[in-house]
Amino acid sequence: MQTTELESTIYAAMTADENLMELLPNRESSIYHLQAPSVYPDLPIIVYSPISDVPVLHGDNSETLHRVTIRLHIVTGENDYSELYAVIKNLMAELGFTRVQSTPFRDEDGEFIMITDWKIILGDD
Repeated sequence: MQTTELESTIYAAMTADENLMELLPNRESSIYHLQAPSVYPDLPIIVYSPISDVPVLHGDNSETLHRVTIRLHIVTGENDYSELYAVIKNLMAELGFTRVQSTPFRDEDGEFIMITDWKIILGDD
């Protein structure tokens, strides 16, 4: 599976998860790929993007496995991301991802953002 296919799989899994959709004010329109709009719409929103795609295993002069890291932002107006985070954590685990790190912070506009990196190892098809 290539990274672009993985990104589509993540989006499809998020939009198909009714528990997640119930927590987002604009359902699918609250999920952004690569970059959020410059002015946040109704919060919370989710932004996801690949940050790394590196070879893991080579054989016979070709790459056979690669590790992809996806960075996922949960943007909320308050310090209340726990329900969203729990749903996303289960969803990403079901897709085969492992959490690498989580970092909460507040941006310059006062919005609370939980950033989590997720990794998965994929074989080249």
